[in-house]
Order: sequence, then structure tokens, then C-alpha cells
Amino acid sequence: MTTLADRIRDIISENQLKQKDFASSINVSESYISQLLHGASGLSNSTATLIAERYGYSLAWILDGEEPKISQKSKSHTLAPLQRKIISEIEQMDEADLIAVKIFIRSMGEYKAELGLLVNRDPVSR
Repeated sequence: MTTLADRIRDIISENQLKQKDFASSINVSESYISQLLHGASGLSNSTATLIAERYGYSLAWILDGEEPKISQKSKSHTLAPLQRKIISEIEQMDEADLIAVKIFIRSMGEYKAELGLLVNRDPVSR
């Protein structure tokens, strides 16, 4: 199980933030974040709730490391309507259709790569 310091470090890293920017975004001091990262301080429920709401992590994961890491509520709120519709349709597909979608996505990535449209992006895993 990860420590609170590990989880705070993950949040900062995954959101490509600087420690001071993360502190500012949740209305705490940079020194408080430093204390959290060094295990010298605990995290209040109100601050953990603010992190959960702002960055989409589940409160249980922030406080105790319990999965799921990402809040189910935040997933649906951060997706555009078209993305939610596509995901809904994919969830209803059988295995053969999923394989066809995977092949299609891969071929789009290869096509874009040939055109030089994929700059600094990882190709779709095969």
C-alpha cells in the first residue's frame, strides 16, 4: 500500500504540477505540501475533499490508498458527451466488434504517423 506522501506525489506528478502550483490550487501553503511529502503532517478531510473534487481522485484513495484511484463521479463529469456515448457503445460490443475497433484505431494511428501527424505521441498498443 502506498503512503500518503506517495499518493500526493502521484497527484502532483500525474497532473504535471509544480509543488507550489498544487498548493495554490487547493489553498494551502507550499510548506504544508512539503510536510505532506515528507510524512511530517497529515491531511485533513476538507483538504482531501478539495483535492478529490479538483483533480478527480477518489477520496478513499487519497486518504487511505483504497481503490479505485479515480473517482467514478469525476470520470463521467470530465468526459464530453460524445466520449460518453462512444464508451457506452463500446461497453455493449461483443469481442469480435472490439477487435475490429482496435484494428481500426491502430490503422488510424499508422495512417496519421505516415502523414506525420503524430508528433511526440505513443502509437496505439498492439
